[in-house]
Amino acid sequence: MNRMIRDEETVPFYKQLRNKILEDIESGRLKHGDKLPSEREMAEQYNISRMTARHTLSVLEREGVVERRVGAGTFITNNKITMDFVTFNSFTKNMLNKGLTPSTQILSINEMETTHKLAQKLLLSQGEIVIALKRLRFVNETPISIEESFIPKKYSPGLSKIIKDNDSLYEILEKEYGVVLVKANEFMQVTFSDETESKLLRIRSESPCIFQETVAFDKNNKEIEFSTSLTRSDIVKFYSETNLK
Repeated sequence: MNRMIRDEETVPFYKQLRNKILEDIESGRLKHGDKLPSEREMAEQYNISRMTARHTLSVLEREGVVERRVGAGTFITNNKITMDFVTFNSFTKNMLNKGLTPSTQILSINEMETTHKLAQKLLLSQGEIVIALKRLRFVNETPISIEESFIPKKYSPGLSKIIKDNDSLYEILEKEYGVVLVKANEFMQVTFSDETESKLLRIRSESPCIFQETVAFDKNNKEIEFSTSLTRSDIVKFYSETNLK
């Protein structure tokens, strides 16, 4: 397709060009690291305005498909991390199983009384103490999510003195406290990053992200952890498997 379809009732030109580039990536004609034509070259090739070409590249950049480097051009960076939300597993194990290098930075850890919401999620009495752990997750040194975990202190006394950067919370719960998490209920929605979150994740303010709330259970079906996570949608994509029968 070297020209856009000239019909006002069809798909807008920038969407046609975006879809063309995505098709080229899917087919292997474009690969990670390949350089795209400049806005001027793209406009001439497809007989569109430079503004349309610029808008197409901006959309692809927001979607995490391309990276625009000042003075160098626009490059394909379609190397999204696939995470499934069917198989319950720790972040560390999930990334290692994919051959990626996970790391974690603890942003804060403290004790607090349960809020009304936490009491509901973890079936606690109002005023019980939980340990609140906030961490920044990295994959191959790139920040991908901000995660907050809330665990009743009665299940993990002294956790704040044990857990360090890069530790797996679930491994510590199992080895130190004999708590094995085996399943979770997860809820997911699209949201936008605020200024503080954007700085931590190294993205533009109000970038689209995936927000999750999770309640994790042990083998006795007891609520052990309530967590929230804000994940970059330009790097991570989720999938699930569904059986119709």
